[in-house]
Amino acid sequence: MRNRAFPCLALLILFASSCGKPKETPEEAFNRFLDGVHEKDCKRVFGSFSSASQEKIREEAARAARESPAYAKEFTPENFYCTSVYANRWIEYNRGSAKPGKIEGTNATIFPTTRKGVGFALPGFSPFRWRNVPTEVRMVKETGGWKVDLLTPTTEQALAIGAREKAIAKEREAMAAAQQQRQEQLYRRCTNFHLVAHWSFNAGPVDGKITDETGAFVAELLGAQIVEVPEGRVLQFRSDGEALRLPETVLNHRPCGVIAFGFRRDDAQTLNRVLLKVWPGAFSETGIEIHPDGRIHYNVQRNVLTGAGSLEPMKFYQLTFVWNESGMRIYVDGRLEASLDKPVHIAAYSTLTELGRDPNNPGKTGSRMTIRNLKIYEGIPSEGDLVALAKPPQ
Repeated sequence: MRNRAFPCLALLILFASSCGKPKETPEEAFNRFLDGVHEKDCKRVFGSFSSASQEKIREEAARAARESPAYAKEFTPENFYCTSVYANRWIEYNRGSAKPGKIEGTNATIFPTTRKGVGFALPGFSPFRWRNVPTEVRMVKETGGWKVDLLTPTTEQALAIGAREKAIAKEREAMAAAQQQRQEQLYRRCTNFHLVAHWSFNAGPVDGKITDETGAFVAELLGAQIVEVPEGRVLQFRSDGEALRLPETVLNHRPCGVIAFGFRRDDAQTLNRVLLKVWPGAFSETGIEIHPDGRIHYNVQRNVLTGAGSLEPMKFYQLTFVWNESGMRIYVDGRLEASLDKPVHIAAYSTLTELGRDPNNPGKTGSRMTIRNLKIYEGIPSEGDLVALAKPPQ
């Protein structure tokens, strides 16, 4: 009889003890957490957070220690929300103020109050009075107890996140629409292959200026001379400082195009700066150079292409330079000399475009070369167009 009564007595005692010690509610757990913050009981404070929140605190503490190494000792995970400056986030709550909210399974919402200043005489000064404002806090149940949840957003945070996501989505839509508009514009411009400017040099300069054959652009002669040679009238550069300055708009905002001209090296020692489009005092946005070894160097937006062969001195070549979404190409007398399969375009960052010298060092640079029949196109040429442009001069 005694053996049978003992299990029943044990169960009765256990039931009585469980009834005598009710489980802690979410608001009670948070109030106890606030007591720990104010009493600087860092072990209790850190233990009041959920396991996932503790991992987040470790990450935040490590980041704060990296950003402020002088205070690294204060930024341990246990001290982070207890004694460091980041504890102010919780000190602002009124102790014992948490009120019950809604419990859904292992998640709960509670409403402690914080003090908010009302009526400022001047911004940054103390308010006339304070009032208690309910603030939403999330709790999560772990191993039978309620813990502070830093990961689940509150209603206010969720609204802010939703608004931010909508703003980001709207911005992405606007960017996609702008990109689509640019692509359509590029398509229209690049499928319409047409002549932009053409300097044949058949007519002499007027007051040091040469109007192109289309009548739309006027170039400025800066020492370079139009002379007669067996091949016809040409533009010649004979000493340092001589140049032909093209209007800025000729090559600005050209997503695709072609530059074609007849070219002759007039000695075997000079670095010929055929065409340079530069930002004053800075880099060359677009450049065509023939080095003393006779090799062609062509760059667009820091993308550089170098020819494999060499141009002989005192011999005319037809040079053709292509740029577009498919990349860059160099043709010499109709033969593909070099190519780069990378989208490029000529922008409008640079404001000086000159033939014959470096606009950023005009007095100490020059060329010894002859140019004939300079043509600039916009668009992507067809095979027939390219054959005609790259045809060697007769």
